[in-house]
Amino acid sequence: MIVAVAALVAAGAGSASAAGTSATSSKGAALGTPTALRLGASATSSKAALGASTGSSKAGTPGAVASPVVSGPVTGGTHGFPFTSSAVDLRSHGYAEQEYFFSGTARTFTSEQPLTSDGKWKVQQGSPAPYKSRMVVRAPIDPKRFNGTVVVEWLNVTAGRDIDVDWDYGYNQLLRDGFAYVGVTAQTVGFNALTAWDPERYGSLSSPSDDYSYDIFSQAGQALRSTGPGSPLRGLRARHLIADGESQSAGRMTTYVNAVAPSAKVYDGYLIHSNGATGAVLSGTLRPPTPTFLRTDLSRPVLNFETETDVLGHLPARQPDDRFHRLWEAAGTAHVDNDILVFMGYQSHRQTPQSIDPVCTAQRNTAPQSYLFDTAYAALRSWVVSGKLPPTAPRMQINAEGTDVARDSFGNGLGGIRLPQLEVPTATLTGVGNTAADANPISAFCRLFGTTVPFDAATLAKLYPTHNAYVRAFTAATRKLAAQGFLLPDNERAALFAAEQAPVPAG
Repeated sequence: MIVAVAALVAAGAGSASAAGTSATSSKGAALGTPTALRLGASATSSKAALGASTGSSKAGTPGAVASPVVSGPVTGGTHGFPFTSSAVDLRSHGYAEQEYFFSGTARTFTSEQPLTSDGKWKVQQGSPAPYKSRMVVRAPIDPKRFNGTVVVEWLNVTAGRDIDVDWDYGYNQLLRDGFAYVGVTAQTVGFNALTAWDPERYGSLSSPSDDYSYDIFSQAGQALRSTGPGSPLRGLRARHLIADGESQSAGRMTTYVNAVAPSAKVYDGYLIHSNGATGAVLSGTLRPPTPTFLRTDLSRPVLNFETETDVLGHLPARQPDDRFHRLWEAAGTAHVDNDILVFMGYQSHRQTPQSIDPVCTAQRNTAPQSYLFDTAYAALRSWVVSGKLPPTAPRMQINAEGTDVARDSFGNGLGGIRLPQLEVPTATLTGVGNTAADANPISAFCRLFGTTVPFDAATLAKLYPTHNAYVRAFTAATRKLAAQGFLLPDNERAALFAAEQAPVPAG
């Protein structure tokens, strides 16, 4: 995520979160207290070896991924709970959170040829080096609830620390449908932040450089394939692994898909969220070109999800859908929206009480991106498990100057996947247009928060003479989106309930 959001807190949630009281996002989930989240804080550390590292394949030839040594669950430390522990009260959903360390020998990936835009790169493995990382595991307590699919998120480090961005966007669907979730520390920024935050707990972690991050991420997935004693999934059998990364991590995921996935074959599908037009550095100074397309010869599903904020930046890398690739562009959504800021703010103030809040010139985007992201998780799992293709989505329209998405008379974007909040609007919802309201460096990231500009009473009355007229129109738009395959039943019901309660028209 291209923003220091770990230090951010949504308006109205900051004081409650900092004090450790319960807060609520518009997604409706109660946030747990710090005490409830300190899983195993009073226990002593236990370790179970999953198996010694097998070592990488012969240098220069990508091949089988090494199996790391796994230890845990990890407990103790100065704070007594994992960094990036969930802001959701998992126990109330029948889930438990535990942290594990994994270690071994990782390799870099290099190429003797320049990296090409088509993503069909031929790479070789470079020199080996030892590492020790960690993963945060959230899984059903009752094995019967587990659906067999694990989402493995490459934790985002643009804030200077690990953030579980896509967990915050999609936890409702993960918990509802019995997924397991694993957040992986793969980059050196994350390692450094962990050891600084809790040296007693994390002092043994290390990574030689980000050049090794791709193999570390592969080995994390390899560890999750084990069902033996000491497995991070506590005996649950992972039938399918979905790799996931947002923003900066989406760039890493793009490079992983093009360079590593063809030989590693650890993950069964990929979710790339809010990517730009260029993949991340492979190693050293070996950078992909702009645009970086996803290779078309990978026989594993890839779903690319772009918010309105990201559409223009990703535009050069747009590519047609095919049987292993889908691009979804979500109109009216923001790279960082108000819902996720509530969760990140709570998490940040629990971990670092002195966190500073951003001050923006406009109200932040309130479009329920999470509704569509829930669908992305469900659709990608179905694609991986059964081969059922997700629906194809129209692209967002771009204005004649190429400087923004095309907009209607209300300022809302045209094209793309259309939430009922855009089809039956009560506000202008954009992914752009917000700016800093003060000189604090953290407020500079307001540009990623999008905007919400509510319609005035006169406009609402003209559009919707009665509340019933509004509800009828909203219901039709909601059911249309569901029929297109972009809205799950639970979120359809939630959207309709919200419309029934909405004060439209005003007064």
